[in-house]
Amino acid sequence: MTNEEVTKQTHPLIKGDHLRRLAVIYIRQSTEEQVRDNIGSTQYQRNLAAVARSFGWPDSQIQIIDEDLGKSGSSSERRTGLQRLQTMIAAEQVGAVFVVTISRLSRQVLDFELFRILAAGHNTLLYTDGRFVDPADSSDTIFSQITAMIAHFENSKRTEIMSQARYTKAKQGMAVSALPVGWIKNPDGDYEFDLEAKDRIQIVIQTFWETRSIRRTVQALLKARIQIPARQGKRLCFKKPTLDRVKTILTHPAYAGVYVYGRTQSQPGGPVQPTGQTKRGRVPENRWIKIPNHHPAYLTPEQQEEIKSVFSKTHFERRDRAGRGPALTQGLLRCAVCGERLAVCYHRNKSYSYGCWKALKHAERPCTWFVSYDFDQYVLRELFKVLKAPPLEMLKSALEASKRREQTRLSWIESERERLRREERRARERADMTRDSLRRVHLDALAKLEKALEEKEQFEQKIASEPSAPTSDESEQQLEELCRLASEVPTLWHHPAFTNQERKEILRCVIDHIVVAATKDRIDATIFWKTGEPTPFSIWRGLGRYNLIREFYQQKLTVPEIKEHLAAGKTSNGQVLNITEGSIYVILHKLGLTPNRLSATYLELGQRAAELHAKGRSLEWIAQYFNEQGFPSASGKAWTRNMVFGLHRAIGGKTELLEDIHRSAIAEALARGLDCRQMADEFNQRNIARMSRRPWTERNMRKRCFDLDQLERKRAQKRSTGTEPSEPVVPPRTV
Repeated sequence: MTNEEVTKQTHPLIKGDHLRRLAVIYIRQSTEEQVRDNIGSTQYQRNLAAVARSFGWPDSQIQIIDEDLGKSGSSSERRTGLQRLQTMIAAEQVGAVFVVTISRLSRQVLDFELFRILAAGHNTLLYTDGRFVDPADSSDTIFSQITAMIAHFENSKRTEIMSQARYTKAKQGMAVSALPVGWIKNPDGDYEFDLEAKDRIQIVIQTFWETRSIRRTVQALLKARIQIPARQGKRLCFKKPTLDRVKTILTHPAYAGVYVYGRTQSQPGGPVQPTGQTKRGRVPENRWIKIPNHHPAYLTPEQQEEIKSVFSKTHFERRDRAGRGPALTQGLLRCAVCGERLAVCYHRNKSYSYGCWKALKHAERPCTWFVSYDFDQYVLRELFKVLKAPPLEMLKSALEASKRREQTRLSWIESERERLRREERRARERADMTRDSLRRVHLDALAKLEKALEEKEQFEQKIASEPSAPTSDESEQQLEELCRLASEVPTLWHHPAFTNQERKEILRCVIDHIVVAATKDRIDATIFWKTGEPTPFSIWRGLGRYNLIREFYQQKLTVPEIKEHLAAGKTSNGQVLNITEGSIYVILHKLGLTPNRLSATYLELGQRAAELHAKGRSLEWIAQYFNEQGFPSASGKAWTRNMVFGLHRAIGGKTELLEDIHRSAIAEALARGLDCRQMADEFNQRNIARMSRRPWTERNMRKRCFDLDQLERKRAQKRSTGTEPSEPVVPPRTV
């Protein structure tokens, strides 16, 4: 077929809209070894660009995503290429996705189904196994789902067979997993000390015998600037000593010359980690496969047991679980600087502090450390806000998660029972086969059968002793009842029957984690809930709490009002602060501030009085107005003229007497040549009040002018005896 013929291919599913968008070729291989060794597979996947070109996509519209080479298809968590592809599909930028097989997209049915639904919703075609698939078509959907299920089954079966093969080899005395750092394997299969790491490991062990403490061992190594060996992939490297790394060297059975296999196992149905592997759980030591004297040892078994006894005396453990102490947010805090969790430290005076795990991990100064009881109380208030009106969707989500965990548990129980039945069946067959054989061989087979039966009986007793899980047919009414019970938690929280551990468990049901950044004066944190938007908040601490008092001082509050607002949490950040009035006076003095004598409310009332007085209202009128409106006075008594006068003066106002207002207005009107009738009309328009509060008339205007003139004459005579009184200024009569 020539190139011209190739470019003329058509397909009924391909429309003009698909050709206007991108054709994306997605490439993936599971491991770096496959990428390095299987070059042909990579090139075969890249050649899909020619297929896209043959159906009409120009080179400018063809894009290859190959950043997931070397990443497993068991999970989509770490595959940035697949995530970018899904984002492009959601933005309707992709017309078709080209993959060799569906297993390149995912080996998990759920992950592929989510991808298919996304592609169907945005009219994106899928080219796989040499044919185009319409994700929205029912027939094509069945085909693609079956293909995805086969890929999922093949992956699970291959993993299971490989695991069983390794387990069988380990039982036969063969090493099927790599030893921790410290040894290298010879071409003949034997192990010997790794000379690059040997001296460092011996220094770690020797330092521990000198200090008798894992923490002091880490501190001594850091002080001496000694890095300890670690493995990065298959490469030996040297890293900063931490508690975990030092503890591994001191307690791992391999360093006592014992090869161990089966310390952990995958949890059936458990969550998939970002690495694509199912989360693993610890296995009881009696089920480990141990091969003593398998390789050269750095410690004797007796020395390692002594080290473990030292650890048991110092109670070395990581406190991620809810403890019995009063530190409410213990185990939930994460450092905003380095991302490490914050550990809690209880002191002899029964107080506690939170510090970055970095301090324990590297035995050095933490990047985040604080003592703040306000912090726990603030988180508690936010929790109560949620519990007083718990969202139904959150409870439904929690219920579904509980059902999934229970289903996972039941699946694990069933698989464990199947394993125990298989072990029992094999032991019985072995005993039956050796019945007529040598006596020792038969006795050994009977002992193994007895062990299998005992293990099966212990397992059933353990399952029977566990509380039965609730049924999964909860209705909407039961969820509403759960809401009601949750809303009662704030009331029951401080009940003596509630333990600290129970309170922490309740907190963990609602909060996922809290990111914290603490300075000398302030704590900034964000609460990440199990569902819903995160809640950021800030808390002042130490001298930073002075900002709360300065904030209220600038609002013109008095010291008692500041104390009341702080205790009620009426601050800008909602922080509650219980402090005495005497302490507030001291803090204001330190800040160089003079306490406010009058409250902000009282000052607002004074401003109102000033406005009324400026409009010509007398002090008596204002006092009566305040009484009618029910405005309280400082003393609690009825307002009087003198009280209004004092209020006006307190805000810095200058009280102008009604006499002065009338005198000034009359003089200004006479200067413009107005008569008494015109002045009365103008005074009424300007709302210049009379003593009697009645409207101005020509007659009383003339009388007011005469009275003011007489009053001024009398004052002048008192000021200067013997001086001739000035002539009265009487306005002309109206013509």
